[in-house]
Amino acid sequence: MAAADKLTRWLDLLAALLRRHNGAIFADLRRDVPGYIAGNIDEQSIMRTFERDKDELRQFGVAIETLKDNDGGDSRYRLRSDAFYLPYLALCESRIVPELEVRTIARPQGIGFQSLPVLAITPDECLTLRRAAARVRALGNPTLDDDAAAAIRKLEQDVGLLPISEPLTAAVKVQGATFEVLGDALSARQRVTFSYASMGRNRQSMRTVEPYGLVFLTGHWYLVAHDAEQRALRQFRVSRISKPKYNAAKKQPDYVIPETFDLEAHAASRHAWELGDEEAVSVVVAFRGASGQVLHGMQLGEAQSIPSHRYFRVRRRDPFLRWLLTFGGDASIVSPPEWQGSWRALAHETLAAHRAARPVVDAAGVA
Repeated sequence: MAAADKLTRWLDLLAALLRRHNGAIFADLRRDVPGYIAGNIDEQSIMRTFERDKDELRQFGVAIETLKDNDGGDSRYRLRSDAFYLPYLALCESRIVPELEVRTIARPQGIGFQSLPVLAITPDECLTLRRAAARVRALGNPTLDDDAAAAIRKLEQDVGLLPISEPLTAAVKVQGATFEVLGDALSARQRVTFSYASMGRNRQSMRTVEPYGLVFLTGHWYLVAHDAEQRALRQFRVSRISKPKYNAAKKQPDYVIPETFDLEAHAASRHAWELGDEEAVSVVVAFRGASGQVLHGMQLGEAQSIPSHRYFRVRRRDPFLRWLLTFGGDASIVSPPEWQGSWRALAHETLAAHRAARPVVDAAGVA
């Protein structure tokens, strides 16, 4: 009930301030706020309630000004409508909004609307907003999905229906409950246990990890966490996680994320072959030539005693071999020996597929 009373006072106070363009002293505002009129409460207590309401509203971003009287009179309080309301949104037919069209846009009648600036949205901008919302929803995060849908609904409430953009390929969806539990465990710095379907071994296993962050990489959401059993940092694909649990009742954190760990830098340095929870395999690659692609590829590996060789730690073999194919023969596997066969087989399969796709041309030049 106290929270409802406070909210009612706040709304009454805001309405009283917005009705007075030049501000008002507390005695004037009090007549419009029933919560400040109470027979059994002393004046000092009412004034403290007003000061507390004013400070809390300011903490929420409400720009209530205090205008001091140089002659020693009572302070005046003012809330300008242009500092409180968002701009009035309106659709514009032109690709470039002319100033005259902005001035002629009709605004609703009522207190505050006439002094608001107009934010005119062009058709191209409408399409961009729709595309942006679609891209956010394609990430597969249920929370962002709901936020993007809500943002579009609110915008369309003001300006009408936005144009439909082209469909986007969505990433693998994750369960909202799974994402929520992982996020809560991360916030509380509590170890989380879950069942995980490993990509390489194709089997379920129970994992207990210390979450460091959630990142979106190569079309999937990953939990970056310290694996307690492996004593190493791992990336777990969220769509393969099920039945996550943590001790929500525990007040003390289970672990501390190292100060040297930077989630953004960690995510930026990850490649498809580095993701996952499999044991990393040491792979040596020989590069040939000095093209820009070769030089960039060499920078991704660690230098070896032979200048043209680079060392990589690979958790997923197939993405790594497909990446090497893009060098067109300027990169090849040196070790381990069992990977050389897989590399050659994939190269032969790719060549055969390209040859089969080529049209057969007869002597007359007809396909």
